[in-house]
Amino acid sequence: MTERETLYVFRLGEADDDLTPAFVVDGRDYPDDDAVRADVGAARAALRERRLIADFETSAVRPEAPRIPLPSWREWRARHLEAGEPIGVRPRPDAQPTPAGWDDMGRWLEYARTWLDAQLAAAAGAVSGARVRRTREPEAHRIGPGSVVLAEEQYRTEGEYLAVPPAGAGPEAVLRQIAGALHAGGWTVAAPAESPGYVTLPSEQSGYTIVAVWSKRNNSVRLTGTSPVVHATTFEAPGGAAGAAHV
Repeated sequence: MTERETLYVFRLGEADDDLTPAFVVDGRDYPDDDAVRADVGAARAALRERRLIADFETSAVRPEAPRIPLPSWREWRARHLEAGEPIGVRPRPDAQPTPAGWDDMGRWLEYARTWLDAQLAAAAGAVSGARVRRTREPEAHRIGPGSVVLAEEQYRTEGEYLAVPPAGAGPEAVLRQIAGALHAGGWTVAAPAESPGYVTLPSEQSGYTIVAVWSKRNNSVRLTGTSPVVHATTFEAPGGAAGAAHV
């Protein structure tokens, strides 16, 4: 594969794991391989000089392949670096200090992960004779975009269980058992809502949610739990949201 048969897609963002395609260097636009390499090198140097978080992906491109709806490097450079149109992402700062509350947020998310997993397991296990398994390992993760200012990032923890009751068990009995377990654990359980293929039982406690969804097609119930969304500044004040958001 020569450079003129290569498509470079440059991506930008404010975190290494949150990059969005911004512009391309398409080898078909160049007279020879050296010209492609020159623009790839120029693009990398310009982004590095401005401390922008970026990478690029390459793929083979045939002469007849459709064009990607992204500006070329030269179009993007003229628009953003020469004409001054905002790029939409901020450069990586010289220093990226850990915000106050960051460590407390991490401890809270870990505790929330353990507590929510236990609540899901108890609710799923309340279904008599059901086969129960965890279908999504509970984990904390960022919600929304990454940021060069860590205090702006938001996180929550999620998990999921599946309960498959014995043959003949219907949604009314199964969801009643789940609702009983949730009530016993301090959850506020709403009335079930029925749609053509599902029966949904939502519940809430101190900003946490557990939603049990009965699938009429599969005769099973899937329980999904989420914690409140938090960020480091939530925990800056004494006590922070660690107390307010339960567990």
